[in-house]
Amino acid sequence: MSNTSKALGYESVDAFMKECLREKPPEEVKKFYANWASNYDEDVKEVDYNGPKLFVKSFANLNIPRNVEIIDIAAGTGALGEKLNAMGYKYIDALDGTPEMLEVARRKNVYRNFFEFYLGCGDEPPIKDGTYDVVISAGAIGRGHIPYTAFYDIIKMVKQGGLICWITDLPEESAKETFKTVMADLTDNGKWKPLQDPIRHENFYRKEWAFFYVMQKS
Repeated sequence: MSNTSKALGYESVDAFMKECLREKPPEEVKKFYANWASNYDEDVKEVDYNGPKLFVKSFANLNIPRNVEIIDIAAGTGALGEKLNAMGYKYIDALDGTPEMLEVARRKNVYRNFFEFYLGCGDEPPIKDGTYDVVISAGAIGRGHIPYTAFYDIIKMVKQGGLICWITDLPEESAKETFKTVMADLTDNGKWKPLQDPIRHENFYRKEWAFFYVMQKS
């Protein structure tokens, strides 16, 4: 990680990770991950990022049939897809805004289709409404990545009765109201409902903790 952070112009690992989580425009996010793609899988081990591992721990308890159609939002290099594929899920597609990250994911042979698209920019996603049984995402919604308003697009991708599952740390103070507003708006307007209470996980990133959410499309 230290070699990667220095090569990309950051003085330390902490400075690198601070930039990773900083709120920034989509084009900056794409550039950041394009530069990181080739070393991403090794680097995240060094900073103890456990998002995909913690996700599948809770996801396994949902007992979702193995033949469901799944889309991995902000799939990155495919770490989450790999873990679900190992569990027996074979119908997984990948969506990510950075082609360099998707190229790494492609080489892992765990996804069927690939969509290069950055959610939350106001553009129409390249996904037909009601395509998937399950949407999954690990560590990609919030904090310098996909804005919470993207849930309005994400929910359209799911069939009625389908699930939206994600794990993320809590929003920063400046984003808490947006998170609460979007969650409440979709719930109050009958678009989705919680399938269970959020599950808290320790050691999501270093000693930070996160929640695993499951919402069901109404």
